[in-house]
Amino acid sequence: MIKWLTTVLMAFFLCLPAAAQEELQIKDIEKGTGEEANVGETVVVHYTGWLMDGTKFDSSVDRGTPFSFTLGERRVIPGWEKGVEGMQVGGKRELIIPPEMAYGAQGAGGVIPPNATLKFEIELLDVKGKKFSDIGNKELEEKLAAGATVIDIRRPDEWRETGVLEGSHLVTFFDESGNVNPEFGAKLQQLISGPADEVVLICRTGRRSQVLSEYLAGQAGFTNVVNVQDGIMSWIADGGQVAEATMPEKCWLC
Repeated sequence: MIKWLTTVLMAFFLCLPAAAQEELQIKDIEKGTGEEANVGETVVVHYTGWLMDGTKFDSSVDRGTPFSFTLGERRVIPGWEKGVEGMQVGGKRELIIPPEMAYGAQGAGGVIPPNATLKFEIELLDVKGKKFSDIGNKELEEKLAAGATVIDIRRPDEWRETGVLEGSHLVTFFDESGNVNPEFGAKLQQLISGPADEVVLICRTGRRSQVLSEYLAGQAGFTNVVNVQDGIMSWIADGGQVAEATMPEKCWLC
């Protein structure tokens, strides 16, 4: 669990380009007619990738094995995240991905040179619905009133800075360097009786809680995970009430 989460979080921060010097080019070769691929859903694709000189460097088609990933998890390069979103099952797209949205100055695996623009042809074979739900501030208010188990996964300095939701549980997920709290799983088990129980996750802007929601619902067998989509900053901006943070008796980073 920890290894997987750390990999995802590193990719999340390292793969986002500061500013692309070139535009991602998206061309529909064939329009699909099936379900649309949206953030939070798992997509199954066939693909072939080329360097711009025509050198083919990878192909799931040649291997005969489709590739799957979840949009929004940042487990693939940013050009794929943006290029696949909105496709419909049965469709094919050509993506021309600038290096800033691919592998950048470092290249990859001795196959993709530094600062390489890449060309992909992607066919969307299937879309599997996301296994967690996103909510906004109105739904969060209802959850709080109903006594739902709400877990604030931010760091102690963030709790102190903004305050916290009254009645929420404060359990840091990972520190500022991306290290996962080794006690998180045990703390979660103390708060719920099992993976079928509802758990509501909140962070600063919804990004970290989305990653954790993806893991719990997609990999750990939880069936009632709720992500506060825009985080506590949106709650505060909308006039939501917060309380002063009281540090847990045993706090990983306190």
